[in-house]
Amino acid sequence: MSIAALARMTIHDSIRQPLTWLTGLAGLGLLGLSYTFGLFNFETEDRLRMLATAGTAVGIITGLFLAVVGVSQVIHDELASRTALTLFAKPLSRGAYLVGKTLGILATVWTLQVLLAIAHTGLLASGSITGFEGGGAVSDGRIPVPWAAVIAAHVLGLAHTATLACISSVLALRLPLVANIIASFGIFVVAHLLGSVGWLGAGLVPALPIFNLDDALQLPGTPVPWEVVTGALLYSVLFVAGWLAIGSAMFARQDIP
Repeated sequence: MSIAALARMTIHDSIRQPLTWLTGLAGLGLLGLSYTFGLFNFETEDRLRMLATAGTAVGIITGLFLAVVGVSQVIHDELASRTALTLFAKPLSRGAYLVGKTLGILATVWTLQVLLAIAHTGLLASGSITGFEGGGAVSDGRIPVPWAAVIAAHVLGLAHTATLACISSVLALRLPLVANIIASFGIFVVAHLLGSVGWLGAGLVPALPIFNLDDALQLPGTPVPWEVVTGALLYSVLFVAGWLAIGSAMFARQDIP
């Protein structure tokens, strides 16, 4: 069995899980609430900026929750029930198993995040035309939306999710389910509280603040720092590859009870 085949099997299993659908519905509900809260702001531009920031945050938080819980549950359950042993007899290396499971969960989560991003852009377009008043187009034309910043923020959200999901998948090899989920979200909180993690961002604590584009979303006329976006995406690729390589090496020497 190849990594691609295992990833497809994981995608099919993830789609059938109620958690996936409930998380998606919760994300749509939060987007709707973000749009509704915009009705209570006095300045229309402030409403739009709030929706732009809140919508990208919803995509990130929803994706992180589903990725961490999903990858933790899948790997933990298959190791605990020894189902993974049947896959290793295909034959499938342990490293390929870890990569395939992680990619399968990520593909499902990224699909959900893209759908939420589409819904978010639809709400932004509606707010730009109607001014959040619901009575038709605003009299002085459309309110400008920082589309480049919104799209870049959602793309960085995908990288943000991948970075934490790979940590969770590696920790799932050693930690119980609940402990892994707590540890993963603990790393998420610590990484954001640290702000600048310096050399720790090379492996111990992910440099999650680099995926933040709030200035471009909140401050009118602020250009998107594309060099920062490119660097953050490259960092995510290297971080994911490094953690999966370390996890594969550890898993190869791990005994499955």
